[in-house]
Amino acid sequence: MLHALQNLSLKAKVTVFTLGLFLLSIAVITYQFSAHLEREMEVSLSNQQFSEVSFVAESIDNAIKLRIDSLALVASSITPSMMADRDRIFSFLEERKAINKLCTLGVIVISKDGHGIADFPQIEGRGNADFSQNDYFRQAMATGKPSISRPSIGRFVQDPRLVIAVPIFDNRQHVIGVFAGVSSLSSSSLLSNFDGKSHPNSSAYLIISPRDNLFVTDTENLRTLKPLPAPGIDKMHDRYMNGYEGSGITVNTYGVEELTSSRKIPSTGWFAVARLPTSIAFQRIAHIRNEAIATASVVSLFTIALLWLFLRHELSPLSRSAELVEQLANGVISPLRHIPLEGSPEIRKMQASFNQLQERLLKDEVDLLADKALYRSMFTNNSAVKLLIDPRDGTIVDANPASAAYYGWPVKTLRGMRITDINIMEPDLLKQEMELALREQRQFFRFRHRLASGEVRDVEVHSGRVEYRGRDLLYSVINDVTDREQALQRERIRGEVLEMLARGRELGDILDAIVRQVESEQPQVLCSILLLDKDDRHLHIGAAPSFPDFFNQAVQGFETGTGRGSCGHAAATGERTIAADIRNHPNWAPYKELAAQAGLASCWSEPVFSSKGRVLGTLALYQHQPASPDAAQILLIEEMAKIVGIAVERKLDEENLQLASTVFQASSEAIVITDANNRIIAVNPAFTRITQYDAVEAVGRDPKLLSSGQQGKEFYRAMWSTIETFGSWQGEIVNRRKNGEIYSEWLTINTVRDESGAVRQRIAIFSDITDKKRSEEIIWRQANFDVLTGLPNRRLFHDRLMQELKREEREQHSMALMFIDLDHFKEVNDTLGHEAGDNLLVQASKRIAGCIRESDTLARLGGDEFTIILPGLSDPKRLGTLADTILQIIARPFMIGEYTSYVSASIGITLYPQDADNLTSLLKNADQAMYVAKGKGRNQYSYFTSSMQEAAQTRLQLSNDLRKALDGGQFELYYQPIIDLASGQPAKAEALLRWHHPRLGLVSPTVFIPLAEEIGLINSIGDWVFRQSALKARQWCSSGNRRLSAMQISVNKSPRQFITGENNLGLLDWLRALNIPPSCIVVEITEGLLMDDRVEVQEKLLAFRDAGIQVSLDDFGTGYSAMSYLQRFDIDYLKIDQSFVRNMVQNPGDHAIAEAIIVMAHKLGMKVVAEGVETVEQRDLLVAAGCDFGQGYLFAKPMAAEDFDRYLESSVTV
Repeated sequence: MLHALQNLSLKAKVTVFTLGLFLLSIAVITYQFSAHLEREMEVSLSNQQFSEVSFVAESIDNAIKLRIDSLALVASSITPSMMADRDRIFSFLEERKAINKLCTLGVIVISKDGHGIADFPQIEGRGNADFSQNDYFRQAMATGKPSISRPSIGRFVQDPRLVIAVPIFDNRQHVIGVFAGVSSLSSSSLLSNFDGKSHPNSSAYLIISPRDNLFVTDTENLRTLKPLPAPGIDKMHDRYMNGYEGSGITVNTYGVEELTSSRKIPSTGWFAVARLPTSIAFQRIAHIRNEAIATASVVSLFTIALLWLFLRHELSPLSRSAELVEQLANGVISPLRHIPLEGSPEIRKMQASFNQLQERLLKDEVDLLADKALYRSMFTNNSAVKLLIDPRDGTIVDANPASAAYYGWPVKTLRGMRITDINIMEPDLLKQEMELALREQRQFFRFRHRLASGEVRDVEVHSGRVEYRGRDLLYSVINDVTDREQALQRERIRGEVLEMLARGRELGDILDAIVRQVESEQPQVLCSILLLDKDDRHLHIGAAPSFPDFFNQAVQGFETGTGRGSCGHAAATGERTIAADIRNHPNWAPYKELAAQAGLASCWSEPVFSSKGRVLGTLALYQHQPASPDAAQILLIEEMAKIVGIAVERKLDEENLQLASTVFQASSEAIVITDANNRIIAVNPAFTRITQYDAVEAVGRDPKLLSSGQQGKEFYRAMWSTIETFGSWQGEIVNRRKNGEIYSEWLTINTVRDESGAVRQRIAIFSDITDKKRSEEIIWRQANFDVLTGLPNRRLFHDRLMQELKREEREQHSMALMFIDLDHFKEVNDTLGHEAGDNLLVQASKRIAGCIRESDTLARLGGDEFTIILPGLSDPKRLGTLADTILQIIARPFMIGEYTSYVSASIGITLYPQDADNLTSLLKNADQAMYVAKGKGRNQYSYFTSSMQEAAQTRLQLSNDLRKALDGGQFELYYQPIIDLASGQPAKAEALLRWHHPRLGLVSPTVFIPLAEEIGLINSIGDWVFRQSALKARQWCSSGNRRLSAMQISVNKSPRQFITGENNLGLLDWLRALNIPPSCIVVEITEGLLMDDRVEVQEKLLAFRDAGIQVSLDDFGTGYSAMSYLQRFDIDYLKIDQSFVRNMVQNPGDHAIAEAIIVMAHKLGMKVVAEGVETVEQRDLLVAAGCDFGQGYLFAKPMAAEDFDRYLESSVTV
């Protein structure tokens, strides 16, 4: 068909094309118009049909409701008595003509048990039938509401019917039966007004019950009570079943396309469907489309006729010119005959151009003859290689001298050769290539030509057809492109390597490709690539596919160095190593046999360098024959080594980049990278986690989006100055998160510069130190502040005191230091508990803080000790006033819960620089002054004096001497008898410790016992006293003297022995080892120990009791003992303090207290020992009060052991 069109005239082609274009336009316009009209009509018809089906659904709904209401109205008139009389109920139904008209198949009254009572009109068997299993009956009875049956064929009338049932109620609204109306479906009573026959294009209607899965009825009576189509057959039906109300086009179960609409019928759960075939609905559109096509056809024919006449007139000059040109071409007329100029401007222009072309061709023909002569001279004298070839058999017809020089054969020899003697391509393929050149389909060719020497070279041939002596020959110009091809080949392999790198190929695959390229370019060689490992001392195989496995295994892990083969030497020195003959080369001496076994005779190894000059490995070429590389091979290994270097370095860079990326992504510290303009170009996940800004929100913005505003311009100015000067900055900064939360970060900024030194990027790394600072703050406060009072603790106090000392020294000012100790605080702790004691300390700290200046420092050193630093002291008299104030406020009562407690304070004061000029001395001075204040009776203050220092030094010396006393045998036990007041005989003895100081003589226990407790020697001293007393007790028990055997020794135990000492097992074992009864020993304790609630104290005390050792409570009446504690620990003896005994004769109060203690003790089963009995009057009063034992100078002073033994022997009643 296309060939036929090509043979048509221009006039016909234009006419046909115009006609086709016009008809296509008309068709498109007609289609779009009809499609638009069809859409508009579909919408209009859909709306109209939906309105109609809505009316139908509403009418049916009203008809159902009318029947329900009518039946309910009639049922309300039926009474229980009527239901009992069948005739009466029948007459009642017969009179209800309106309901009978609505229910076309009659009505039925059904009893409560489901049996018919009466029906109208009467149908045989229906009036008394059993309806108990019918769905409408059971539902009406169960719910007491109207019910509608499933549409079905009637039992008594074989006709499709619908039953509407309503309950019948009695006066108490109990359901006593059912009144049912039966309507025929086949009579289309429900659709009687919509039969669709009034108009041929009206829709047909269907009533569908989704619940029952059937068609209830339809206007055509074709589908009544038939099941619904299965899902998927009718798409619009499926949508209506799913509750859709509206319109749509679908294909029904009969394959007919229909326009349908649906609307629900609420009273029944049904829905009404209107349907109309689209062939009827849209037949008007088809009529309009046909009229449009007919009109367009008439217009098209008229247009074509006009166009034909117009073209015929316009193209006639062109036809005449074509005839004249044909005559010129056939030589009928002279070549210089001009074509007349006529017709339209375009045609005249073409005619003039053709006339000019004739003149130019004539001139060119003359020039061609001259060119032929010139060509011949150029063919012979040209330096380019040129051949003239007969394509029929490939004979070389002619060759210029340059070709003889290139190929190595004389011109004479070349003229007799065939092109197949030079070109190594298959002859058949070469012939096809010459045919292409001859037909001028190709002019440029790529071949490989063999020279006379046997060397094959790559050539590029430009070949064109020339006529020579009546023959068509090929004029070929040959250009040697071997060097260029090799360069291109290496560029190609370089590109392939880069592409493989870009695609993420493994380094082994890339190196293998390079090796195969080398081996394909140099078939006589074997190529290997060895890479240095991380220690730069050993080579491992990167690629060596052509070598035997044993050779590769030997080379793997090869150590570099001189004498280590060509590759080992090249890798170690970074120089090319040529072994033309492996057998004679010194580097191969240890490996000649290995090379011979692999058939290798020569090796040329080139070091592989990175871009920075680091040796990465080697590229080596091996040959099976001894050989040295020529210039081309040297160039080859140099170029390939460079490509290997690119590949290896790029892979190493990728690994480093991957590592950097992993670090960047996985770092727990936020990383931000900005450009030279301080715009964010990258952030890591930690940045998002800390700042809550994701990468999309941060990239492109200035980091100041995190600014909190808490650092001023000076801060940032100094920071940027440091960055610009040194290239980095590090420090703490406060920033703001996305949610507005302030946080602290530790920030490090570094600058990355390019080769010219210009800023390329800046990298900021920071971590959120908010929690760390908060923790450090807590730790710092815990380390420097007292947890209970919030005051500076000992550590911070020392730090501030040192700072104040430095400042006062620098400014030549004075300062003072106060030590404050609360008196009687221990009693509060012991009686009210530690919580009360803590409460008192807090109150005391607040009272003291209210007395000092803001520049002063109040600290708690621990326990009940406070200290005040008073810098800038201009008036020393102020210290006395301040001390008096503190004493007064501390002496005020403390309310602790419901209790009132009283304490006092002892204050020591020292001055700087008057008393001392260093921290240690000041602390010591203040402490000594405080203890002096305590010694004066407490509730007072004392200034440090030099005499205190002397006393402290004496105390220190005494402490040192005390440490040596036990080992030096300086201790001795004295014994004071305890007299049985009833008999006047010694009954017990109290062991009293004495210290014989080698220089000071006898030291009082009141001096060294507190000191031993203070320096921690009381445990060892106390154990020594106990053991010595036990030895004395054993002496008495084994004496054979009845009176001595009954003697008990009282041993004093310091409270600190119960708190810090070891358990009593060792002492009890000591008693068992001495084989003496525990009852020989009485342990004396103080009242305060009973109140100590520590477990270890109580366990040790009870251990004595459980072992049979009696316990005596010393100095009773001076402490705070509770009666419950006396009973709890089974105290055996109470010792009345000598302060009561001393004044009981003169002071009736003390006398009364002593009597009360005696009576109480006896009531509790304890015996009483009175201490400090010095007069007969005291003794007599005690005897009169019933006291059991007495101890004092009236009876005897403490005596050494020997003196005491003599005393016992000579003792008489006192």
